[in-house]
Amino acid sequence: MPDPSANFPYYNTVDQIFHAEWSIAKLARHELLRRSIRTLWPHGHPTRLIHVAGTGGKGSTCRFLEVGFGCAGKAAAFMSPHLFDYRERFSIGGEFVSQDDITLAWETRVRPHCVQLAVENPAHVHTFHEVSILIALALFEQHGVEWAAMETGVGGRYDQTRALDAVASALTNVGSDHAHMLGDELWQRALDKAGIARPGAPFFTSDTAPETLEIVRQVCAATGAPVVEVGDTAVADLVSALDRLGLEPPADSLLHADYQKRNAALALAVIRALAPAVDEATLLRAFAAARLLGRFWTVEEGIYADIAHNAEKIEALSGEIRKQFGDRGKILVVGISGQRISTKVFRSLADIAQTIIVTSASFKGQDPARVREEVKGIVGDIPVLVAFEPQQALRTARSLRRNGEIIILTGSTYMIEQALNPDPYLRYLSAHFGWRLHEPNEATGTIHLNMPKAGPALR
Repeated sequence: MPDPSANFPYYNTVDQIFHAEWSIAKLARHELLRRSIRTLWPHGHPTRLIHVAGTGGKGSTCRFLEVGFGCAGKAAAFMSPHLFDYRERFSIGGEFVSQDDITLAWETRVRPHCVQLAVENPAHVHTFHEVSILIALALFEQHGVEWAAMETGVGGRYDQTRALDAVASALTNVGSDHAHMLGDELWQRALDKAGIARPGAPFFTSDTAPETLEIVRQVCAATGAPVVEVGDTAVADLVSALDRLGLEPPADSLLHADYQKRNAALALAVIRALAPAVDEATLLRAFAAARLLGRFWTVEEGIYADIAHNAEKIEALSGEIRKQFGDRGKILVVGISGQRISTKVFRSLADIAQTIIVTSASFKGQDPARVREEVKGIVGDIPVLVAFEPQQALRTARSLRRNGEIIILTGSTYMIEQALNPDPYLRYLSAHFGWRLHEPNEATGTIHLNMPKAGPALR
């Protein structure tokens, strides 16, 4: 339990002061993005936005919000990362926008503004994440979107999505992911994610950890944001309502997985508060049919993929795999990126795997050979193979498969993309994301590193 005398808003103040050079730079990025939004939409952006943060379940919650608010009007979502195609970050009415939509929004609205901004001040160059947010807003305006869920990239308080005006905020949970950026302690990560609270806008959370809830309550009280806690009772009520309606979510739907019901309950609470006139039966039918690429996705018969890229998501996925496939043999293809702790990930996988093939990822991929050595003591007698390239790893898994066995690709989104992306051009672009930021200057031989580096880490 948290210390009752703890003053978490004050601890945030001290942390900002202790890291003033860093925190001021982050907050200045917010102000720059706000100025761009005011310039492009001087009378305010017409879409009502719901800001979604959390360690796991952000994308799924955004999809539930999108299909749910779709029962009240035109709805959309801005999500990350994408799996195969950049356009997957922008969904309207449950469908990804077209490639032509992206080109039009970039060339006619966002790029001209960004270029003019940089002409006026070369230091004011919008980052990949900021440009993507502006493209989302341009697309929502173009398509007449009334409601949209906006997913954070990393954390909450300092993520560029915090620059948006939102009518509500939603926090799924606080786990261990991105500790190197958000803090080693749970309370640090909770304080960062609770920072999406806005004055007067209701703050919804489905996290049930006492320490997290105490931090949320304190931050929201200091901000002036009403708190709505979506606990186990709300999840049970959702399940009961689905049963009463006789709704059995299809095998490829989000709600088919038990761990998704908490995300759906969170979205349901938001929609009930902001659009109370929506018929609940219609809403729950939309929830039951909701799907999202990369979430326990059937690639083909006997091959599945899920972008469960942190320890908490892997644990939830492992339980769902055990539930759906029981004692069937399971070959896991796993790629780890960034600074995630391999031991936490593999502890859950060791309970279900027959064979594990460790491979790499196209961005910040961990060395597969080093990962294998690191997890030897965790997986016991389970064979752990190494394939340095994702497509090679999948070929190896296919060659090992026998009757009735299944293959599951999981871990880094970047690994799954490189293994399965059918478009070789997009696959190449993704694998070489950001290379121009390190382009040498032909005149001096120096490397250009002066661009704001917010792109790959927030993909």
